[in-house]
Amino acid sequence: MNVKDGNMLHSFDERRFIRFVRDLVRIDSVYDPMRPGADESRVTAFLSAFLKDEGFETHVEEVAPGRSNIIALLEGRTPGKTLLFEGHQDVVSVGNPDKWKYDPFGAEIVECSGRRRMYGRGTCDTKGNTAAALFAAKAIKDSGADFAGRILLCLPVDEEGLMIGIKDFIRKGWADSVDAAVICEPEDFNLCVFQKGAMRIRITCAGTQAHGCMPLSGNDPNWAMARIICELRRLEDFEKDRLGRHDFLGWPSVTPTVVQSPLTGVAQLNVIPEDCGVLLDIRTVPGQDHGALQRQIRGIVDRLARQYPNGDDRCAAAVELLEDRPWTETSRDEPIVRAIDRAVRDVRGSTPVYNGVPGATDGTFLAAWKGIPVIVTGAGDREIPHHVDEWVDVDDLLDAVRLYARTAMLFLEREE
Repeated sequence: MNVKDGNMLHSFDERRFIRFVRDLVRIDSVYDPMRPGADESRVTAFLSAFLKDEGFETHVEEVAPGRSNIIALLEGRTPGKTLLFEGHQDVVSVGNPDKWKYDPFGAEIVECSGRRRMYGRGTCDTKGNTAAALFAAKAIKDSGADFAGRILLCLPVDEEGLMIGIKDFIRKGWADSVDAAVICEPEDFNLCVFQKGAMRIRITCAGTQAHGCMPLSGNDPNWAMARIICELRRLEDFEKDRLGRHDFLGWPSVTPTVVQSPLTGVAQLNVIPEDCGVLLDIRTVPGQDHGALQRQIRGIVDRLARQYPNGDDRCAAAVELLEDRPWTETSRDEPIVRAIDRAVRDVRGSTPVYNGVPGATDGTFLAAWKGIPVIVTGAGDREIPHHVDEWVDVDDLLDAVRLYARTAMLFLEREE
């Protein structure tokens, strides 16, 4: 069978697929280090058992206690390129479950305006799309399709955290032979060829604890931190003026997300704290150099330290880089982009919409560390992830199976 054969999905069991997605969503895979057993391990067991039962070469590799990546392979009949499909196992917290109309882990299907919606944490981000990639690979295998090369499935842990899963996958050499990657995320089937970069930085300011009625007897670190935050806002404005609004990624940003004082102990109204800290969520776009931004931030801190060397408003601060995720861009001329462009036209019957991911994905590291062309796409409203009453359109998930299968066959088409 070659790519032109329209019967590749003849064995695709839609009802079984929907049951599979519901079973997957019903497994709580929120990672919480404060709750024993709150990790991806039950999802790992469920998915790896499925892949082994279906005859895939399957590897389960521990990344951290209770947290294991799954890697599965499907070999073509002849050597060729390697196409990676990636979808993470973890989901974010449900927040306050009382705010949910539907059970966060119920996978309830509800009719809405003539369409079927499945509700639950992970339906959209991204258990539905992960399942679609697995069933696409299964359909190709079951059909006996004749393709060249290899389909590689990577189901990592911790995408919603520090992405330790995909980093481990790369470090162990699995990505060395990958020619292109499809990152299975909810993007309304937009073809995302850009991903915003992200830097996470911690700044801490040291002070001297004292009574609030005698501030001159101590050193209040909050004054230094206030000046630093104001300077960071000026840096953000400078970058916006310099670069403008990116067509697909929007504005660059420097956002203080957590301000804490003191860093340990109990805050009291009448006590000058001995230290304080801020966490920065910095989002970058093409044209920004992460190294240069770090130097600018350190320069701000150093300048304020020289300007305020002593006194009750002394600036004594330290800067720590916690995470560095560069922005990525994939050319539309890449074979994987051409393949999935055609697949969208074939499966969805529409002209593809190109876009960018407003945050980082596991694909960020595949592109940044290994130079792999990545495309991010899948079923689901791109503004629904992490929301209360997360949902996905069931028929869109069925289209995702078809899209991923068609993309694979186009990309791995055997030359006659």
